[in-house]
Amino acid sequence: MCGRFAFFQEIEPLVDDLDAVDLADPHLRSRWNIPPTAPIYVVTESVDKETGEVVRALRIARWGLLPPFAKEASFSSRTFNARRETLAEKPSFRGSLGRYRAIVPMDGYYEWVRDAKGTRKQPYFISSADGSSLFMAALVSWWKGPGGHEGPAATSDGEFLLSATIITRAATGELAEIHDRTPVMLPRDQLDAWLDTTMDDRHDAEAWVQDDSHLLDDATLSVREVDPAVGKVGNDGPELLEGPQRLL
Repeated sequence: MCGRFAFFQEIEPLVDDLDAVDLADPHLRSRWNIPPTAPIYVVTESVDKETGEVVRALRIARWGLLPPFAKEASFSSRTFNARRETLAEKPSFRGSLGRYRAIVPMDGYYEWVRDAKGTRKQPYFISSADGSSLFMAALVSWWKGPGGHEGPAATSDGEFLLSATIITRAATGELAEIHDRTPVMLPRDQLDAWLDTTMDDRHDAEAWVQDDSHLLDDATLSVREVDPAVGKVGNDGPELLEGPQRLL
């Protein structure tokens, strides 16, 4: 799964690389310990209703997808991840699969492994071995709910709130030794296909994301132990990526 991650890269190079327009809140700072329901960066692609042009944009979304039928925002605490095996079946996600796909850029994510005695959990940070961005396949939804929304994920009139979920799959290899699930990570050359607005049938999108040939090679990843302090949501800062301090 993916329940905590870090984003501390500069925005301008990211936007330039993705050929996107920056529609994100400029006050959202770098963070090393992002939990579900927090505001996160997403990259979306949509067709402008007036011009008919395709617009790729960096936006802010609430982490935890809110489908149209959600009664309240707290629903998103259960939908921050979506299993790719059941995307087209689950009511919470199938409506977004054909029309509202997205990318979540990040610098890496965390998983925890319990020690042999079961008394201590050691966090690991999974990132690109060369320090480049990771791109997670995601879905978004514009949620109306009660309206009157506030914050960086809300539209300027407060009528809608943009929300997102990160798609996961069964982990393999070294990643499976840490957790049985891992995010669906896409290499840079597959982003255009995933965001393509002409792939508007959810069954076509489901088939695409189920194809492992579209995934980032796990061999390009780095897995390392980090400070257990990341386990507390209130802790934040680059020091969380340092190795754990142990007594001899």
